[in-house]
Amino acid sequence: MKFSLNPKKYDDVTTLSDDDLICYCCDVDKQTIVKAIQNGSKTLQEIKATTMACTGNECATLNPNKRCCSKEIKQLIKVISLNITTFRSFGS
Repeated sequence: MKFSLNPKKYDDVTTLSDDDLICYCCDVDKQTIVKAIQNGSKTLQEIKATTMACTGNECATLNPNKRCCSKEIKQLIKVISLNITTFRSFGS
């Protein structure tokens, strides 16, 4: 049996692995959204357009949080964008 020191909290993307789903309606995982952000997507609308995440309509039944995944996507945008900015500043 595998135990984790940091259990998953589906409303906190920092506790999720790359292959964990963010959008349950459209089967979009964390890694797909992170790659979209790294490739220049900066808004929820851009993430929707490039990954199809947050475009389904079964959130209340499929998502463990029982709501739309937009909050987690916005959290990922913030976290990943901060990491990219920090990395670029460090590299200068």
